[in-house]
Amino acid sequence: MERNMSSKILLKSLIVNLFLTIVKFIGSVLGNSKTLISDAVHSFSDMSTDIIGLIGDKLSSKKPDKEHPYGHGRIEYLTSIIMSFFIIWLGLSIMVTSFNGKIKVPNKSALVVIGITIVIKFILSTYLLKKGKEMGSNIILANGVESRYDMYNSILGFVFILISFLGSDNKYFKYADIIGSVVIAFMSIKVGIEILLKNVSSILGEVETDNNKINSVKEIIKSDLYKIRRVTLIKYGHYYDAIIDLILKNNININEVYKLEQSIKKELKRSDMSIRYVTVNFKPKNKKM
Repeated sequence: MERNMSSKILLKSLIVNLFLTIVKFIGSVLGNSKTLISDAVHSFSDMSTDIIGLIGDKLSSKKPDKEHPYGHGRIEYLTSIIMSFFIIWLGLSIMVTSFNGKIKVPNKSALVVIGITIVIKFILSTYLLKKGKEMGSNIILANGVESRYDMYNSILGFVFILISFLGSDNKYFKYADIIGSVVIAFMSIKVGIEILLKNVSSILGEVETDNNKINSVKEIIKSDLYKIRRVTLIKYGHYYDAIIDLILKNNININEVYKLEQSIKKELKRSDMSIRYVTVNFKPKNKKM
């Protein structure tokens, strides 16, 4: 039920971001603004996070098979890498073309379009951040943060367009739209590179380094029967494979060990930690691992 709700929220975000991207591209033509074209590319990069999130949700519901016993979550990383190259290419293309052609001063249409998109982006980011906190969903929260940054990016674009519009008779200010286009295109390239590096690391087999998440797992499984030696969370897209190393405080028989193992797996899988697979390693007291 929660997964379906998450998918619906991500789909709403995707539709809004697609609409904003199209509107910005049309507005850039009508408003003679190169900055608005770059901002449209940046909105596309924001839209890509929605696509990746939806793919991740879809893959997380696909059952493991013989060749992929831990599911298909890492396909999400491959999708992200492909999209990162596209974002980088778009950013570089916009940056190069910003210096081509005759210098045109943006008109009021560009200001109106980017102003409207700022308002819509504020509403969307507020909605995503609220829903992400309510549902405890990291992917929705991440999309909310991305949307809020895209809004700040549009505000920066608005400033460059406004300077160019108001200073059209000034020999320096008339270049503000071109400068804005280059700055925002550079920011889009930066986003693309960050997505690329993050997902290359993940697809090679990355473990969770967030101590808050690791400590949350320890809190869920803590017991007087054993000491937690190590918790390792291996990333598989939107879910984890947890490897738990424990040191038993007392000698217990094999049946009790089995019951303890099943209890730990049950508690972790039904938690909100997105843990799908659990391996528990027990070490008897006073024995070396």
